[in-house]
Amino acid sequence: MTTVRPDERPEVLRRATAKEMRIAIGCTPTPVEQTEAWQAFEASQGRSLFGRYVYELEGRPVAAIALYRYEAAGQPYVWAKHGPVWLKEQSPEREAHLRSLLRQEVRSREPRVVFIRMHARYRARDTRELLSTIAYDRTYVIDLRPRDPDRIAEIMPKDGRRAVRRAQRVAEGAGCVIAEETGLDRQAFEEVYEVMVATAVRDGFRPHPCQVYWDMLQSLGPSHARLFVLRRDGVPHAWDLVTVVGRHAVAYYGASSDESRTFRGAEALDWFVARTLAAEGCEGLDLMGADSARVPELYSVGQYKKRYARHATEVDGAWDVPVHRLLYSAMVRARRARWALRRRLGV
Repeated sequence: MTTVRPDERPEVLRRATAKEMRIAIGCTPTPVEQTEAWQAFEASQGRSLFGRYVYELEGRPVAAIALYRYEAAGQPYVWAKHGPVWLKEQSPEREAHLRSLLRQEVRSREPRVVFIRMHARYRARDTRELLSTIAYDRTYVIDLRPRDPDRIAEIMPKDGRRAVRRAQRVAEGAGCVIAEETGLDRQAFEEVYEVMVATAVRDGFRPHPCQVYWDMLQSLGPSHARLFVLRRDGVPHAWDLVTVVGRHAVAYYGASSDESRTFRGAEALDWFVARTLAAEGCEGLDLMGADSARVPELYSVGQYKKRYARHATEVDGAWDVPVHRLLYSAMVRARRARWALRRRLGV
């Protein structure tokens, strides 16, 4: 485990404007949640920017991070989704040092904040498993660099290559039509959203309200958020909400009807999205999350996604970093007690 005192390293943390953070990051691939565009979506959900920061050494940026204000069980915390963005060597010592500087900043600016949620490659003494939600530290990325669909399929594992070609053939034979529908109106989107409701019932999770997905499309705009829909006889059966930053795309949300399984709708849609983005110059389509030793809950989705890439891509997992340790520990105990009560009641 790594412990670093703030005064033991030469790097410093500097608050930055959106422009300064953008300049610091430059051409480094950046998650959409760490871009300037994401602020509009957070604002649409009633969450404000805590701050943007550049972690630097002798005036040269080492990492950059944007954090937003959230609440859990009535207690405030700040979250840097998929941040920080590392620009130089990402060592355990640097990660720990950056966290210590952020804790100091949070205590100074907003003493009521209980913890920071952020991403890190290395487990450390000051990191904790997430109080709530599921994150991931492995994903699968479809390599789009060959551009040509046949060449993209050829570099997939054999079962993935067969799956996408079969799905395209079966979906076309069933009369399915797949198209980008990013500019659809709210009424049309509500019909599309019902596919997510059906997916949630089938797979046992609670979807966001329709407004959340709509706000994401509207606030990020067509340059960063795109909607692809598979329809049969005009009825939506599968959809993907894809975020795009530069040459990198992420299948952020997706849904499929029970009926779509009979004509391989989800596979056909994902393959259409991959082909479309490749033709536009994207280099990869991140399928956003798979199982790992830390996150076995994602095993089923991981089995689906692993067919499309020869190897998993390791990413920094999310951790809670307590600012007020006693209060954070009390929140953990309260959550465990609630879950224990629900199990006893069978809820």
